[in-house]
Amino acid sequence: MMLYCPNNAPTPPRQPRTRHRQRASTRRHFRHGCRAAAVRAFTAAGIYLDNAIPTLARAADCCGSNVPYIQAAIVLLQDQTTPYPEILRKAVREGRVPLLEAAHAARQRQEAARVTVEKMAATWRGWTPAQRANFGRTVGVAELWDHSIVPAIGEERGELARAVAAE
Repeated sequence: MMLYCPNNAPTPPRQPRTRHRQRASTRRHFRHGCRAAAVRAFTAAGIYLDNAIPTLARAADCCGSNVPYIQAAIVLLQDQTTPYPEILRKAVREGRVPLLEAAHAARQRQEAARVTVEKMAATWRGWTPAQRANFGRTVGVAELWDHSIVPAIGEERGELARAVAAE
């Protein structure tokens, strides 16, 4: 007699993994002390930046990575805002810092480096008095005074002293 099993019949539950399998699974993420996915992404990024492969998708296929990881690795390879870029890349390769998190932080630093004083002043002038007061409360009067006003006063006094000395 043959049993009939319809397509919507419940499937038996998946067997739980044993401890040995769980440990082996987490170990596979690392090769020779390095995070395998990060190493693959940096390798693909290097190949792509050397113009050896024309597209990110092809580089991902060749190195066993994916496009977002390769884009993140490219950001880290080209980052000029980090004081010690090689140390950061090493931390990513060793798995101490997630690749996507490091790339996100690098993008934020790069964006902050592109902001000009003129753009900041124009933004400030567009704020309402309530927004300016909220900014002052958030940043703190002491920090604004110490890092913005005192240096400007010092420069003005220096210019005045030079003008008096020149007379």
